[in-house]
Amino acid sequence: STQSTWGDRKIEFFQPDRRQKRLIFQVLTGKMNLSEDLDLEDYVSRPDKVSGAEIHAIVQEAGMNAVRKNRYVILPADFDKAKK
Repeated sequence: STQSTWGDRKIEFFQPDRRQKRLIFQVLTGKMNLSEDLDLEDYVSRPDKVSGAEIHAIVQEAGMNAVRKNRYVILPADFDKAKK
């Protein structure tokens, strides 16, 4: 886990396991219109060490990528671009 200090408070960012990552993706994408080509399991199973906050940022950016292209459906390419 990554540690950071903020004043006299210690903040820890835990790295979710696969099950937790899956739940985070499911909650964050629950109301999004995802393409049938998009398999969230591809992103859950990646070995990258990402925090819940980073997953949130990726999901949000993927949605914005679709909006910028005037689309209502989020494609795998939107997630791939957001991940970079």
